[in-house]
Amino acid sequence: MTKKEILNYLEMISSELTDAYHLSDRDSTVDTNYAVSTAQELVDELTHRIENNVTISDKEKHDFDEAMNGLYK
Repeated sequence: MTKKEILNYLEMISSELTDAYHLSDRDSTVDTNYAVSTAQELVDELTHRIENNVTISDKEKHDFDEAMNGLYK
């Protein structure tokens, strides 16, 4: 998969998350909106890193891995 294809998928995911957020405004819970908003931020961050060839330090990677492990426990 090329970088351009990945970015295209991220753009489509972002659009769907935006739609989900607006559709859920009617009668959703705060948790739903928070989850959609967080997913949108993660997609935006990943898009930024791919577009700009951003690399992270070992400490940033460690901190990210710890945060992700905390979400799934």
